[in-house]
Amino acid sequence: MQQLNVSDLLRALQIMERNVSVTLMYSGLRVPQFRLLELLDECGQATVTEVSKKLNITRATASVQINELIQTDIVAVSENEADRRSFHIHITEHGMNKLRVARNDLSVMQHEFNRSYSENTITALNIFAAETILSRR
Repeated sequence: MQQLNVSDLLRALQIMERNVSVTLMYSGLRVPQFRLLELLDECGQATVTEVSKKLNITRATASVQINELIQTDIVAVSENEADRRSFHIHITEHGMNKLRVARNDLSVMQHEFNRSYSENTITALNIFAAETILSRR
């Protein structure tokens, strides 16, 4: 049975993340910011605690990212009626515009990736990603 070469996998993931980072530069977003906006677009709004849990980052990291996005008018906050100690974060129109640009740019990158690898490789990577994500929940 063939063994997974974890070292090479990490290098491949680093290359992929660097390529995604370069692609996202045109939208003005970094990878963590893009992930946060994707989450907010999916769920509509979230608290800092919800963001940290769903993105698997610390609450402090989530707070720093959210504060950066608030300062640039990419996200906004509203009062949390259920818990006055927290607030809800949601995407602004400016943030949605940046997210649209990022998604468009990433779709071009994805198309190039799909052309570069066999269907079997892409299927295996999709299965690996799905199983990895499911095992971390």
